[in-house]
Amino acid sequence: MTDLRFFDLNLLVAFEALMAERNVTRAARRVGIGQPAMSHALARLRELFGDDLFLRTSGTMQPTTRALALAPSVAQVLADIRKNVLADRSFDPDKAEITFRVGASDHFELAVLPGVIEVLRTTAPKSRLVVTAVDRDRLPSMLESGVVDLAIGYFPDTPSSQQSEFLFREEYVCLFDAKACNVSPPLKLSTYLRLPHIIMSLRGELTGAADATISREGGSRFVFMATPHFLAIPFLLHGLPAVAAVPRRLAEHCREVAGLSVSPLPIELEGFDVSMQWHARTESDPAHRWFRDIVRAVGKSKRPPPPRTSLGRRRKRATRLRARD
Repeated sequence: MTDLRFFDLNLLVAFEALMAERNVTRAARRVGIGQPAMSHALARLRELFGDDLFLRTSGTMQPTTRALALAPSVAQVLADIRKNVLADRSFDPDKAEITFRVGASDHFELAVLPGVIEVLRTTAPKSRLVVTAVDRDRLPSMLESGVVDLAIGYFPDTPSSQQSEFLFREEYVCLFDAKACNVSPPLKLSTYLRLPHIIMSLRGELTGAADATISREGGSRFVFMATPHFLAIPFLLHGLPAVAAVPRRLAEHCREVAGLSVSPLPIELEGFDVSMQWHARTESDPAHRWFRDIVRAVGKSKRPPPPRTSLGRRRKRATRLRARD
């Protein structure tokens, strides 16, 4: 018999029980079946292997030389199945040597991963973390191929093969060098419009979402620089009389490192939802579920955004696009 399609794995279990008990009735009891079913299993084993395998002698079933030769291999096969296939799929982070692969832009990497790293280093010291830059166009194929296990960012659409979960709402704030600008927070609208601006733009455009709001109110600003990297902005602002609207978590992480100040935006600028996405293939994997629990806890533990000063509320206290300094 060489075709596995015609082989019943339960026969190996019956063989193991017969080797251990040397009695059909006790072997049947050992595996939880009736004596007739065990007798039928023995008959099939004899047919498949072309050997009697067990012979009745003095009230016991003694194995033949063929059965004795098969016994170590059968025991190893069943042990491997029990250990590697049927074993409890629990995850022990303290002992696990695993690499988690995360897809994220520089902003989302800084917004979430410092807290994740802290947990990994204390609870899973042998684990590793690899971060890969992603964008929405390439994300489905990267998750499908396993280049990344988990992606963190702004993902308005979720393909059917991927799972998604909301983490937190990100808001924009003003970031600036108070000393270089000779102002202190909170920024007034007139000051915000007077200062030159740096914006993040993946396409190299010198206008952004804030310009539409400012234009509707009859104002304007001077954007002198656009960069595709949010993380570069705090360091560009150091020592520079300029301002930028950046995600709040980025501002909180960088203001002390870069010696900057944070202020609520004096205009209304819509924030965005940050979520994590993963492939359905890893949905029930214990290690990846554990890792997602960490990302979820870190993402949802963030403090609520600071109060915003809307353009509409400011207009009630001052004339159009004018504020008292």
